[in-house]
Amino acid sequence: MKIVFAGTPSFAAFHLKLLIESNHDVVAVLTQPDRPSGRGQKLKASPVKLLAEENKLTTLQPKNLKNNSKLIEQIKQLDPDLILVVAYGLILPKEIINIPRFGCINVHASLLPRWRGAAPIEASILAGDPEGGITYMKMDEGLDTGPIMKQVACPIEFIENSFTLEKKYENLSNKELIKFLNDVDKGKAKSLKQVSSDATYANKIDKNQTQISWDYDGWWKIERMVRAFYPKYGAFTYLDNKRIKILMMGPSTTARRMGNEVSGEGYLRPGEIYVNAAGAFFVGCRREDWTLGEEEPETGLDRYTAIQVTILQMEGQKVLSSRDFIKKNGGWH
Repeated sequence: MKIVFAGTPSFAAFHLKLLIESNHDVVAVLTQPDRPSGRGQKLKASPVKLLAEENKLTTLQPKNLKNNSKLIEQIKQLDPDLILVVAYGLILPKEIINIPRFGCINVHASLLPRWRGAAPIEASILAGDPEGGITYMKMDEGLDTGPIMKQVACPIEFIENSFTLEKKYENLSNKELIKFLNDVDKGKAKSLKQVSSDATYANKIDKNQTQISWDYDGWWKIERMVRAFYPKYGAFTYLDNKRIKILMMGPSTTARRMGNEVSGEGYLRPGEIYVNAAGAFFVGCRREDWTLGEEEPETGLDRYTAIQVTILQMEGQKVLSSRDFIKKNGGWH
C-alpha cells in the first residue's frame, strides 16, 4: 500500500520505522513543526522528522490542518491508500480523512473506549489499571471515537512506568502492525463500533497536575504519580524553595526517627524528610486508607507512612541517586 504517515514523538517514530522496513511504500510523512527546546530554546525537530529525513522521505510540517487547501491538494496528489496516524498531535479534518482508499487508521495506546484522548498511558497508570494495550482504530471526525479494527492487550505490572509501558506497546505493534496492515490491504480487516457509554478520557497532562501534595495525596497516589509521569514530566515537590522531581521510589515503609515510637513522636509527618544511618532517603505521607477529616487515632500513627525516594532531580542539577543527592546537598537528619 501507499501510506502517508502522521506522527511526532518517539513512540510514533518506532511505528514509522516498522513501515519503512515493511513492503509498504511510505509516500510522505506528516509531523508537527520544529519546536523550541532546552535552555537555549533552539528549534528541535521531532523524532519522526529525524527518522523521515534519514530515510529521505518527503516530510510535511503544517502548523494546522483545518482549511489547509494546499496540504489537502498535496495529499490528493500522492494518492495514498491509507493514512496511518500515531500520536500526531493534530486532529485530522474530514477533508483529509476521506482522501485515502482505506481511510485513516490511528494507533492508540489504550484499549478503547477506555482512555480516549491525549495521555492514555499516564491515565492508565494513575488509575491503577491492571491491563492495557493498543487499538488500531478507523478514524472519524471525533476524538478517538471511530470503529475498532484490532486490539492487542497486555498486563500493566504494578512497577510499570510510562517509559516501560510505552516500550511494551511498541513490542505489541512490532508483532502485530504489519500483519494488520496486510489484512487491511487484502480487505480482511473488520471493524466494530465502540460502546461510547463505556468511554473514559485521558486529557493532556497539565504540569500543575504533576505536583505532589503531601498533606492530601496518599501513598498509592504518590507512587502512581511517580510512575505515570516518568520520564516526560516527573512528579515534583519543593525542597528549600527549589523544585525537585521524584523520578523513582521504593516500596511503602514505616520510616521512623529515633524517639518515643509509642507516642508517635518518632513517625514521619506528611512532607517530613528523614535520612537514616545507611543513607536511605524517606519522605512522610498519608496512608491511602485514611481520609482527612476522619477522627484521628490517639497516637496518629495509623494514618502515616512514608515513601523511600531512590532517584531524584533538583532544578538545575543532574538526575541523581538519593545517596549521591544527599552527598551533593549536605543531607538531612
